[in-house]
Amino acid sequence: MGFKLYLITLMVVLAMVARSSAKVHDASWTLSHFGDHDDESLLDSANSKVGDLIGEENEMMMESESTRRTLRGRGTRYIGYGALRRNAVPCGRRGRSYYNCQGRQRANPYKRGCRYITRCARR
Repeated sequence: MGFKLYLITLMVVLAMVARSSAKVHDASWTLSHFGDHDDESLLDSANSKVGDLIGEENEMMMESESTRRTLRGRGTRYIGYGALRRNAVPCGRRGRSYYNCQGRQRANPYKRGCRYITRCARR
């Protein structure tokens, strides 16, 4: 009995989804233009690129790959006030991280095992 109820509910939900998706396909897509343009300018605009049609002032408002790249790095990386001081190196010690100058460990220690090819040179 429970399986039949589940099956009937599933069929009703699928019918509702199919009916609602049919409304999306009813839209008619036609070309239209605004203002007074002759037929040649419409043909030119149909064969041109999107960047040519939107204008200079609106070009940077469109999302592009370069804007995604510049916005991706924001928020996690920052420059501290110590790095902005004039004529000062954040950490002058060799092999130390700029952000952990007083630490007793190396910034990037070599963590591979001793192999014949490396001759155990880096321990």
